[in-house]
Amino acid sequence: MSQTVHEAPAALRIWVALDESPRSAAALAAAAILAEELDAELAGLFVEDIDVQRLSGLPFAREFSLLTGAGRPLSERDVERTWRQQATALQRQLVAAAAHQRLRWSFTVARGRMPAEMRSLVQALDLIVLGKQRASRAATFSRATIRLPSPAPGPVLVPFEALPASASSLAMGVTLARRNGAGLVVLVDGKNEEASRAACAIARAALSERGAEARCVWLRDLGADSLAQAVRREQASCLVLGERERLLQEASFEQMVDAFDCPIVLTR
Repeated sequence: MSQTVHEAPAALRIWVALDESPRSAAALAAAAILAEELDAELAGLFVEDIDVQRLSGLPFAREFSLLTGAGRPLSERDVERTWRQQATALQRQLVAAAAHQRLRWSFTVARGRMPAEMRSLVQALDLIVLGKQRASRAATFSRATIRLPSPAPGPVLVPFEALPASASSLAMGVTLARRNGAGLVVLVDGKNEEASRAACAIARAALSERGAEARCVWLRDLGADSLAQAVRREQASCLVLGERERLLQEASFEQMVDAFDCPIVLTR
């Protein structure tokens, strides 16, 4: 069950998962850039994690003060109160980002699990930006003030296999790199040198038509582990992935997202 607040509807919506982690704030910044560029609605989602709610009735569940470090039993009422506080703060953050760039916005609060909510919304929204950090199973809550940081200066990374499958992710990579004033890095499968060189040449030709250029990086493969290593090595500001429907169906997708140290943009 979910509740949505709309500022105004728009034909194109960009969805961003929100929580109180730094990566979530970075994802919001990336999503706002895209929404401004594409004249789209900025659509925020806050998921009340039902696993945390179930923990609240267990004897070992504790809530800890950030100021004193003292702990006390965590009740369901405490969880509900914290969720309301978090939702209010995150909606305020979303509205501030939208107002700064004069964007239409919506904010949805849903109760469930993040992967399930992502899959239920995937057909309805046009672009998805993820920066969510998995919730702590120790049921510890933060009430720190949320600040919206400037986008990180690192390059935008785009895995590339072939056209037309990678066309949308390349185009999105160009948009983000230009708006962030960042470099663009194309990641290609490096197992076969001849195929890797050909893929790099095709990607660069497609980018040249858009007046853009990129550096090619060869990876041992384009799996989650290799991509996560590339993100860390390049200190990337963003990773753009295509074929989002396939990715969202993978059982390990939530763990894969948590392995990346930057926002992820999922395109169709």
